[in-house]
Amino acid sequence: MIELITISKAGETWYLNKVVVNSQHIAMVVESRDHNRLLSEGKIDLALDPHVQFSKVKMAVTSGFDEFVAVGSPSTIMEKMNRNTKQLLKG
Repeated sequence: MIELITISKAGETWYLNKVVVNSQHIAMVVESRDHNRLLSEGKIDLALDPHVQFSKVKMAVTSGFDEFVAVGSPSTIMEKMNRNTKQLLKG
């Protein structure tokens, strides 16, 4: 399980939320160019660092929901997924 910060919009207001997902249910992580552009244009009013990046996280069909937008680049999210994956070492 990994914890991610998601961004969403209700009406004209942007919100950040925490979500905990099973990393094995993540099917794909791609850059969210639309959200990155909105941030660079100053249209996301959350006092975020201007260098923050956003990613679309696509979930597997069995997870129960399609996708969400998370704070962080695709590589940052993938690092988080790999860090939380326990591997059994054979010796």
